[in-house]
This record gives sequence, C-alpha cells and structure tokens, in this order.
Amino acid sequence: MNDLATRSLLDREDTAARQDVSAPIDTPATHDFPLPSRRLRLGLGGDAVRDDAGPISDTVSTTEILLPAETQLDDAPEAAPAAVRPKPRHRLQAPPAALRARTALLAIAAGATAMAVTGSAGDSQPSPLASTPAPAPTPAANVTPAANVTNDASAPRAVGSASNADLSDLDSQLAIGTADQKAKAAAEAAKRKPLVVSPLPLGVYQLTSAFAPRWGSFHGGIDMAAPLGTPIHAATDGVVVAAGPASGYGNWIQIKAPDGTITMYGHMSASGVNVSKGEKVTAGDVIGLVGSEGFSTGPHLHFEKWIPKGGHMVKVDPAPWLAKEGVKLSALTN
Repeated sequence: MNDLATRSLLDREDTAARQDVSAPIDTPATHDFPLPSRRLRLGLGGDAVRDDAGPISDTVSTTEILLPAETQLDDAPEAAPAAVRPKPRHRLQAPPAALRARTALLAIAAGATAMAVTGSAGDSQPSPLASTPAPAPTPAANVTPAANVTNDASAPRAVGSASNADLSDLDSQLAIGTADQKAKAAAEAAKRKPLVVSPLPLGVYQLTSAFAPRWGSFHGGIDMAAPLGTPIHAATDGVVVAAGPASGYGNWIQIKAPDGTITMYGHMSASGVNVSKGEKVTAGDVIGLVGSEGFSTGPHLHFEKWIPKGGHMVKVDPAPWLAKEGVKLSALTN
C-alpha cells in the first residue's frame, strides 16, 4: 500500500476513535455522489497512471454533502397542481331541503286523498268515503235553539228593505231625456252644416239656362234640370215666407235669410212642397221636390236670388253669389 493510502487510513481511524470518546451527536443524513476514476475519465482502463507528482490511485474519495432529513432534493419531481374545475353555468340552484321535504309531504297527502275518494287502483272498489251516504237531515222538533236567540222585537235582526222610490213618472222622464238628447244632436248637426249650399247637389242636375235674356224676355234666375222628385235643399238658413201656388211657376217656395235676402224655388207640384209659411229651416234641409209645373218645358228647378234695394226686392244673378260662398255650379249645357 502506498503512502497516500496509508495516511488516509490512519486519519480515518483517528477520527473514529475521537468520535467514540466524545458524547454521541445526531449525525445528519448524507448523500454520496460517486465519481468515476481518472483512468476511466481519460480512457486508460483500470491500470494506475503515474505523473511527476507521484502515483495516482484509481480510488477517488467521494464528496459528502450534509442535508437535513426533511430536505427535498432539487431534482425531485414537483407535485402537479390540482386541476381547477370550472364552475357550471346556467344551472338552477337546488331547492333547500325544507322545501323538498314539504313538497314530498304535499304529494303524499294528495295521493292519499285521491285514493280515499276514488278507491284503490288495484281492486277497483270504491272508497269508504265515496260510498258513505250523506247523513239524514235532523227533524225540526229535535233542534234546540241557541242560548242567545230571542223573540224580543227590540233585539237586533236583519230586516228586508223596501224601496220608497216613486217610479210612476219614469216613462215621462225617459221621454224628456230622449227628446233632450235629440235636440242636442240636431243642434250639433246644424252647427256643422255650411251657411250656403247648392239647391241641387253637383252631378245630379244640368244647368240649362243662365241669368240672362231669353225668348224675348229676361230670365231672372238659373234653371237646373233634374229628374222628377229630386230633393230640393234650402240654400240658406231662414224663415219660409211663401209656400204654395204661384203664377207661371206652378208652386214656389220663398225663404228669407237673416240678412234680409230671399231665395226662391219654382215649378214644384203641390205635393212637392214640403214646408209651410212661417217655418224655420237650415241650409241643406229638404224643402221640396223637383217638378215641371207652370211655364216649363221639362222637370227642372228655377232658382232665384233677391236682395232688398230702394224699398223693394231686386233679382240678382245667383251664380256669382253661390261661387263667392264657395258653392261650385255645373257648366251651362246649352
């Protein structure tokens, strides 16, 4: 054995002897990491290698690293972190235990009631509750009145009410109310009517003669040809000042407006006059029917407009007046 090996062995024995003499101590755990020999690292095999410093042994001391017993090596695999489960979404929260128990009790009670009334589902026999007859009514003689029931007239009791309303004039009151409503409706309709209207509706007649000379005399109005019986309307509001026969016109109607002017309607038959003297009319009211009485060559309405002048009435052309009031006339046909 060479000197280096001998010295190493003596040092180890000396150290062991000192440890035996001294008090025992806790030796921490150690981990030895062996290293390959120099010959192996140099690729020279197992023989010893010599150099200028002396022979080199194949045995190389290992390095001792003192570690506490609970210390974990760095190269030990780390525990993988626990996987985090995502929380469920769009899920209804479960009902509390008390609610579930109450629901179960109600279901059991409902099922028991149904079975008691309809009978068992297995034997198709009616339930005793369903088959039990209703109790017979108790005779009146066996009924004992309650202690607080009294026949005293002064005691409180329910008394039937009797109506003292007088309904004898109900029919008359209804008639008055109905008439009042009709009057109000008529007044409202009159307010909506225009102040001036055409005696015959546009499209129903043909204008055959104008306010102008005709056949050697002056024609003082306009002629509106229409079928017999066509309704004639009052051109303005006013009061009927004449209604009946007239020379040359068969039968006529004269209506005096609030401004003092008069409108005249001619050639009606006696049955075609629907108003009487002194009657009040509103523009648009039907006052007569188209006829062909008097000096007439066919059924038509002769319409005139009179205005007061110099103490007497003067005829004027009704066409410009109607146009000024917004009434459109048919075109002259001949």
